[in-house]
Amino acid sequence: MRGAALCLLLITVVLAAGCTREWSDPATEGVISLRISRPDATSEDVAPRVVPQSATKIRIRVWHPEAGVNLVATVPIKNGTAELNLAVPENEGYIVDVVSYVLVEGRATALTGGRAPDVTVHAKDTTKVEVTLRPWRTEAEGDEQIPPGEPYVVVLIATDADGLISRQTLESATLRASTTSFQAASAALPLSPNIPGVVLDHQMSFTATAPQVTALTTLYIAALVEFTSGWRDNALTTVGERPMYVELPNRHMGEALHQVVVDPTSGGIVIDITDVE
Repeated sequence: MRGAALCLLLITVVLAAGCTREWSDPATEGVISLRISRPDATSEDVAPRVVPQSATKIRIRVWHPEAGVNLVATVPIKNGTAELNLAVPENEGYIVDVVSYVLVEGRATALTGGRAPDVTVHAKDTTKVEVTLRPWRTEAEGDEQIPPGEPYVVVLIATDADGLISRQTLESATLRASTTSFQAASAALPLSPNIPGVVLDHQMSFTATAPQVTALTTLYIAALVEFTSGWRDNALTTVGERPMYVELPNRHMGEALHQVVVDPTSGGIVIDITDVE
């Protein structure tokens, strides 16, 4: 089953009365308690490589689009498990977002994500919420073959990640490209062309210029996409780790980089000569 094959982490969220916050009466609060465990890699319900062993931390965002609540916390994965308690005032319509990530060149780089929408918190009561984390997948549109030195268009479309593909999650993106493959997760992300794109929900559009080459060349392409500021964890001591990013295509989860061909023989001037009577 597709859902089983993509399942990464099953998260149990318990809402119960408990901690106090300055902005809420303790009698009307609940505590979101998360215990996050990797499923058994040998389970029949889990496909090979579904659980990214490279994931070192989990970031949780509990927010309410109308009440103005936005709580962000980061917890390390130790022995395959992470635990966290967050106090929130009772309300309905909470959204619980979860991302697993790894540090790449000092950046928090997302591997998988998931969302539990429309969560209701009752004071002195318990609610169970399950979030299934899935990897981002990428579809690409635009030019497939381009002449050197000419502009080209790339559109990268994020899919899946169980709902974490909207403008509420992804905010800005820059294009990264190289004539040398950086497919390996250990390879550095190219610094150029670092051109900002237009982000519309889950779709990122870029216009760039093809490199000047004299032979048929493959151009390898990805985008570095930053999450909205609501995902920042300012409690982290490492400043560079506070924002959240995802690479698309998600090479850290096995996605292939987008490729276009730079062909010196393409383009040029076409002259049509006809007889004139």
